[in-house]
Amino acid sequence: MENLAAPAGLIAVIGCGNLNRRDDGIGVVVAQALQQWVQDEHLQGVSVYDAGTGGMDVMFKARGATALIMIDASLSSSTPGSIFKLPGEEVIDRPEPGYSLHDFRWQHALYAGRHIFGKAFPHDITVYLIEAETVTLGLGLSPRVSQAASQVADMIKQLIREKTNSPASALSHSAPSDTPHAASSPDGARMTVRQGSIFIDASTYARYFLGLECIVLLRQEHTLMLLPVRHAAAGGLLMKVRNAQGDRVIHAQEFFRGQGIDDDREWTGSLQWNEQRAALVTSWPAPS
Repeated sequence: MENLAAPAGLIAVIGCGNLNRRDDGIGVVVAQALQQWVQDEHLQGVSVYDAGTGGMDVMFKARGATALIMIDASLSSSTPGSIFKLPGEEVIDRPEPGYSLHDFRWQHALYAGRHIFGKAFPHDITVYLIEAETVTLGLGLSPRVSQAASQVADMIKQLIREKTNSPASALSHSAPSDTPHAASSPDGARMTVRQGSIFIDASTYARYFLGLECIVLLRQEHTLMLLPVRHAAAGGLLMKVRNAQGDRVIHAQEFFRGQGIDDDREWTGSLQWNEQRAALVTSWPAPS
């Protein structure tokens, strides 16, 4: 399952780099600091990811977000610790034909994400680059780059506050939920199961699955999860177009029969996005 999409309206922050090459890990270090900040402040609507060196991961983690903030090291012969803030348009790079995944970097992921996911991929992109002093094998940032990491983390916190129109003391501040998978969902997002098939409307498809073909169904105790995947070869069920409006139907008779649900059972459930599971979730129906 490749898709790790964020719910629409989310600010996604992604740090890239290799912690085993000293200052090359600056993006990861900043991301980890921001992850702790988000957790401590109980922020809603902000997700921070450590993408390491996986350029392809950036494309899927950014999908569905409204705004994207990227952090990485730069090697431009500038003074070590220099900070560059750039709009995404200046760094997006089209991958050359025949690129392997090893050569596929986050700059290519931004280009590919826009072309694959369209409106479901953020167009509000801000990139922070920090000039590295050394990228030799080893652990830990050099002193000047470490200082720049703290500065960039503070800059990103302020940018997030500005984007959410929130005061510095509380950005969408809320008490922790009793459930660890705090969810967000469009108003009234629902699915209907009828004759062993799942029906979802066009707006829900566009919000969470735009450009994708399939889902995987998983049951975990009293929860049903709909996980987006790229294609049927990955083990997914096709999301077939039902009408001109773009509503979808997933024929899942075999899955439901295996869970003891007869074809004549019908029910409707509300859908919520579960960030930790990267899936839409709904309650499993009570026994009839």
